[in-house]
Amino acid sequence: MQTALIYYPRDVQGSEVDPKGQTLREARDGGEQQMPRAVSRKDFLSLGGAGLAGAVLLGAAGCGGGRSEVVRFLDASTETTALERAVDDIIRGFEEHNPGIDVQREAMTTEDIRRVIETRLRSERPPDVFTYDTGPGFGGVLAEAGLLHPLGGAYKRDGWDIYDWAKQRVTYDGTLYGVPDRLDELIVYYNKDLFNRLGMEEPQTVDELRQIGDELKGRDIIPLSFGNTEQWPAGHMFSMGASNTLGREGLDDILYGDGRWDVPAVVTAIDLMFRDFVESGYYPQSPEATTYDGANTMFYSGEAAMLPTGTWLVSEIVQTVQDFEVGFFPFPSIGGSGISPPVGVGAGLFVAAGARDPEGAIKFIDYLQQDDTARFVIERFNTIPAHPVDAEGLDVPELFKQVLADLPQEGQSQSFGYNIDVLAPQNFNQAMYSGFQKVMEGSRSPDEQAAALQDAWAEAKEAGNLPSQDL
Repeated sequence: MQTALIYYPRDVQGSEVDPKGQTLREARDGGEQQMPRAVSRKDFLSLGGAGLAGAVLLGAAGCGGGRSEVVRFLDASTETTALERAVDDIIRGFEEHNPGIDVQREAMTTEDIRRVIETRLRSERPPDVFTYDTGPGFGGVLAEAGLLHPLGGAYKRDGWDIYDWAKQRVTYDGTLYGVPDRLDELIVYYNKDLFNRLGMEEPQTVDELRQIGDELKGRDIIPLSFGNTEQWPAGHMFSMGASNTLGREGLDDILYGDGRWDVPAVVTAIDLMFRDFVESGYYPQSPEATTYDGANTMFYSGEAAMLPTGTWLVSEIVQTVQDFEVGFFPFPSIGGSGISPPVGVGAGLFVAAGARDPEGAIKFIDYLQQDDTARFVIERFNTIPAHPVDAEGLDVPELFKQVLADLPQEGQSQSFGYNIDVLAPQNFNQAMYSGFQKVMEGSRSPDEQAAALQDAWAEAKEAGNLPSQDL
């Protein structure tokens, strides 16, 4: 999680203000480069309360200075201080183009935003614009509660060229409410130096992955660094497994047709990810007690050899991992299945129904859609916007070049699967998150979990809360 400004996930880090006051173009084309410095999430969170505001980070230029308008921006925290400075650069660039507007940014973890967003949107001073997860289980819940400002008119007026399939993720009950921020792919990062040293190659099948896992275990190295304290990471693991066992056609049949979740292909994916791999010792000990951030750190330190997560983590990996080269591969074939890595939209930008300055918020969103801003975002955040961008001459690290080559930008190719939780309704996601935890703990069987998913889906279908392919 999770980005340009909306960096999906999932972490709070410190923030430093660039004293030079560079514009975006200056920062990109030769401004002084700051060395990134990671800050402990635990230490930083200790500065805040029980996760409400955690920390309030205002844009470097957000001090007023006689500006007549204030746009309040609630944003997900980025992963490093270098990325926080990049957010400051973006806000500063917008304010230079709009001298009457002062953007005041408040940042907190994605988990905290999920906990407080409805309360904040119902308050007397809601944010004008905010970042949040897309799909019916997230943004769709806010739309149904009447907490979002429609943006269809802004799309037409300002010509926002978001990919049609991405707009579907922020269209609820026929109304366009948000602006998707980035495209994500769920993949498995791996330590290339370690693999080369041990004569290992990227696995094409789960059997090959098992051979690698057994070899690594024998060397006291964690094969797959997976932490699920927050429970949503299990949704990503399921998406990787189910995208392969069902394929794109099978997923479409369930999501948009009359297919069912309580079928052998789904049971196979659940069994593999949440029973088999746990019992085989391929994850850290007690993955349900390991946080997402903790799992990442195990990979960065070399304690773990592989890290299954999303392309949103590229920038943090590039800045943090200095001791070995990182590669990635899609989750391999399961019992002869195809390989269909999940692809989807990360977070999105939304305007509050109660925004005091909705037009200022829309101007800010429009600034983020401009080609010059998008190029800056690609270079500094290593994320792919959900709209076409002139990529010629971009200065990006090698790992991100691989992502650019692998991730479909023009649409969702039939060879790709889905990140399921951003398509599913809220009750289904809850059934996923809590249920997969029970499978890992041994209190629920894979068959029982597949049945629970189907029950939740049927309930959502009866309530008319399922995703739609129509804009």
